[in-house]
Amino acid sequence: MTERPFTESREQRRRAILDSAVRVFAEHGFFAARIRDIAAGAGVAEGTIYLYFEGKDDLLLTAFREKVNEFVASVREVTASELPFEQRLARFAELQFQSIEAEPPLAMVLLLESRQSSKFYGGAVRDVLRTYAQAIDTLLAGGVERGELRADTEIPLARRMLIGALEEIELEWLLGERTRPLAAIAPRFAAAFYRGIVAGG
Repeated sequence: MTERPFTESREQRRRAILDSAVRVFAEHGFFAARIRDIAAGAGVAEGTIYLYFEGKDDLLLTAFREKVNEFVASVREVTASELPFEQRLARFAELQFQSIEAEPPLAMVLLLESRQSSKFYGGAVRDVLRTYAQAIDTLLAGGVERGELRADTEIPLARRMLIGALEEIELEWLLGERTRPLAAIAPRFAAAFYRGIVAGG
């Protein structure tokens, strides 16, 4: 095994290992993935992995943490926008769908393979999930404060409904043929969620 040159920066090497882990997890599944395959894909020796990560769980958790933090940062402007609630929701969904379309292997790992890790929902990951939940709560609370949503809206319940609906659409796309653009349905999704399906609503 020939290592990548030492002139390569530490961050570049770390990123190469993380990207390789995502590809291997997506191709073989979390349980079947081997550190040696991740190392080979990153162009490093197997032992080098442990200079950067504790193992497979740490690789998975790091990928999740970085992706969620990146997404939350991207929607801050949306949640603070003065646009009508339905448009803010549509933009929020569009950005999330675009992130899925941009990196399907990573999305598969985070939505499916992450459930295979016993450590996934513990410790620091809960904090990351909380930042995502808080972004949605901010979006919903803004709608309540402006009178766009009912004053008695149960934000935690509405958040769970929204997350569940988003994940269902994303999983259907990821597990399907991916022939239609996912982000294009964001306005229809937002309209259905906001207006509901009651006749005359």
